[in-house]
Amino acid sequence: MPEKVEQIMFVSDFDGTEQTYLIQKPASSQYSGIVIFLHGATNHQQQGFNREIFNGTIGKLIDDVMEKNYIYVCPEYRGDSWMNQAAEHDLVFIIEQLVKNFRTSKILLMGGSMGGTSSLMFSTRNPHLVSCCLALCPATEMKELYYYWHGTERDFLAKTIENAYGGTPEKNAAQYKERSSIYLVEKLCSMPVAIIHGDSDIVIPVEHSRRFIEKSRKAGVKIYYHEIKDGNHDSPIMDFAIVKKALDWLEFA
Repeated sequence: MPEKVEQIMFVSDFDGTEQTYLIQKPASSQYSGIVIFLHGATNHQQQGFNREIFNGTIGKLIDDVMEKNYIYVCPEYRGDSWMNQAAEHDLVFIIEQLVKNFRTSKILLMGGSMGGTSSLMFSTRNPHLVSCCLALCPATEMKELYYYWHGTERDFLAKTIENAYGGTPEKNAAQYKERSSIYLVEKLCSMPVAIIHGDSDIVIPVEHSRRFIEKSRKAGVKIYYHEIKDGNHDSPIMDFAIVKKALDWLEFA
């Protein structure tokens, strides 16, 4: 465990299981808010504290958050959950506890890939708990993403969605639609939203973000969008300057 990072355990009243999240607090007790980083698929909460990955972006993010006196939190949120019912329930509990314990209601929710997908998903479903959202290379239509991966070399990722949602889109169509942020963009009108996506992403195609941005703007959502020319799936998180520009926009939007 990195120095100054604490692991918090709680018993989820969703199913009685023990769940955890990691937290680091700034030196000052005058908190500006709380940044919650959601990890990507095939990863865990420790990803958000691995300072060396993604060209050092995670380390730079933590330093920036600490300098601005934000609390930094990385939930486990059930592993490859794709923000399913259990993960959403746990994150609601975590946010409510953080707001109560630290007396700040400013919540910035962010992540990349599954983390970006889940950040948008949770924000559309719980806008009263989120102040602003940053999604890096997110998927916004889960049935579409499932079939894009199904039967390909990324079928193992399709299986993570299937496991998270209790079956295929045919078996559990309602769950896939409920977890697709593209159908709930109007719920984001209460907060600024930033999205970064590479235009050559072959893992989660940029069309997910493009359609979401178009629909969000029509709905009146305050939106920031940065599309990286020739960018791949990791491009949005490989250059902290790009991430910081979005974070600074969110802070003052």
